[in-house]
Amino acid sequence: MRPYLWAGAAVVVGLLPVSAMAQSAQPILVDEAHFGTVHEVLGAELQIAVPRANCPAKFQPLKEGPCFDKVILKPAAQGETRVLAPIAAQTGKDWISGAYGRDYRLYDLFPTAEGFQARELEFESSDVIVPRDCYALAGEDVGYAIEHRKGGDVAVESQTVACGGGPRQAHGPYTPEGPPLTPGPNGGWHRTERLRVQGTMRYLAVPGQCEEQYSIRVTWCAKPAVSYLINNPDVKELDLVAARQPVTAGDVLIEKEIDQWVLKRKSKKNSFKADSRWINKSLLVGVEGCVPMESIGWWVTGQNDGLYINERALNRCGAPLAPIPTEIWEAYGDDYFIVDCGRDWRKGRPRSHDDKDGKKGGDDTQAAECFDSAGPYLRRTGRSSATVVVLNERARVDDRLYAGSYISYDVAEVRLNPDKTLSARRLDYYDPSGIYMSRCSTLDSGPSESKGFVIVRSMGISWARAYHWMSCPVY
Repeated sequence: MRPYLWAGAAVVVGLLPVSAMAQSAQPILVDEAHFGTVHEVLGAELQIAVPRANCPAKFQPLKEGPCFDKVILKPAAQGETRVLAPIAAQTGKDWISGAYGRDYRLYDLFPTAEGFQARELEFESSDVIVPRDCYALAGEDVGYAIEHRKGGDVAVESQTVACGGGPRQAHGPYTPEGPPLTPGPNGGWHRTERLRVQGTMRYLAVPGQCEEQYSIRVTWCAKPAVSYLINNPDVKELDLVAARQPVTAGDVLIEKEIDQWVLKRKSKKNSFKADSRWINKSLLVGVEGCVPMESIGWWVTGQNDGLYINERALNRCGAPLAPIPTEIWEAYGDDYFIVDCGRDWRKGRPRSHDDKDGKKGGDDTQAAECFDSAGPYLRRTGRSSATVVVLNERARVDDRLYAGSYISYDVAEVRLNPDKTLSARRLDYYDPSGIYMSRCSTLDSGPSESKGFVIVRSMGISWARAYHWMSCPVY
């Protein structure tokens, strides 16, 4: 259908076609699913530390923690040295993975004049950077291949990914189909890790009594915020978050446990008021390559002058999950009656008259002579109106009609009038509904030929069978 043929033609929706054989044809495969290949992506090589009896205290800073006496530290100028510490049950294996904190831990060691400082990582992290054309696989987080070398065991970071598309199977285990990968010259996704993303720290008002000058709305105390405005007279207002219940440092609140205010100056010197925000404001800025794993929490933090609060959320960082491979199928709907007008439909169609409000094309117009065949069709099917496909050029069986196709066509509503005359009007942008395949969705982003009509022969006459391409996941 070519929408530019009749500017101002009426748009009609909800008209049901009278079909010969609704949903009569089986879907046809248009394009097979395209699968990616499974690879390992390698990261850093880590030294390994495990708990050991009789470890000198200076090499075991954490009680019952790993013994770092075998770790060779990098020079301070090169930064921290990452160390893998498997839990006791994992020792002696050639592959270490699982839940962070339960099956293994990571430490960063930094040399000092007295020896070293050890910092346990709160969340799992790695130097695995997945290339841009590859994707993460569900259940395949970073693991560690243990290599037994002359100088000692080494843990090599590794993540199994799919490159060039989704994998052939929905669940692992997956077997690599090619050599291990490292980031190419174009780089890759964010390193694979867990990261707690934080928003800007804000002032916090807490329920309770305090000195009158710091009291807000009688029952809240906002000493840090009020003090800042007193000491910075050029600042007119600032963000203020109010806790609805008493809190202490370390508490994590949810959205319904806080209110957002704006602390403003009154006309009287060093006098302030708090107005509620009409719309809550977020200062949490996402990190490229990271997606939230949890809802936002409001974290209460203690500082020298009182309590503050900010938004935080744990994020998963790295390659996005692999897409599910899909097959493209052509599914069919109703068969529409064909009105074969040749070129008479446009040339012979009377011009529509104006409505009372001056708009063009508001009423049906008497149909051109080529619509005469629609009258018996409507009477035979017991309908007063129907949606039909109008051919403006000759078409044969298996020809396809779609926006931009080489065959010009239209979709129109034909109607039997009380005086037994026939009226017709074009339907702009008509899209047949009711085409369905289980577990599939319409391919709305497909090429123009992905939806339209195909000429078929049924019951001794030609029909325009509606079709639409469908995207169907393979699992």
